[in-house]
Amino acid sequence: MTRLFVYGTLMPGRLRWPHLQPFVTAHRSAAVPGTLFDSGNGWPVAVLDGSPAAGPTVPGVLVDLDAGQLDTCLELIDEVEDTATDELRRVRVTTTGGEAAWAYHFTRSVAGLTRIADWSMVDPALEA
Repeated sequence: MTRLFVYGTLMPGRLRWPHLQPFVTAHRSAAVPGTLFDSGNGWPVAVLDGSPAAGPTVPGVLVDLDAGQLDTCLELIDEVEDTATDELRRVRVTTTGGEAAWAYHFTRSVAGLTRIADWSMVDPALEA
């Protein structure tokens, strides 16, 4: 699978886009089933439902990755997303358009977090 769905600081023009951009061959708007929250730390987190269904969706960007650099890219982005703490876990998702991709799912409780419609409302200067 050579696609990554991003919904926060990894989106084009956002704080962590420069980490991802060298591996990108194309990108476009997309959405996946799930719910988006403001982590309160300068980035969003998403609880992703895993399969297309009626209900809330997380808007973001579907990124096509260079297949020849896929392992290097995913290793780097896993590090950027700090998956070693298991707070975010890379999982397989299907966009509402039917395309399979990797995405980062929040594994902790969302109690006390604020649900948001999308991360584009947040000023990039406020990202941590």
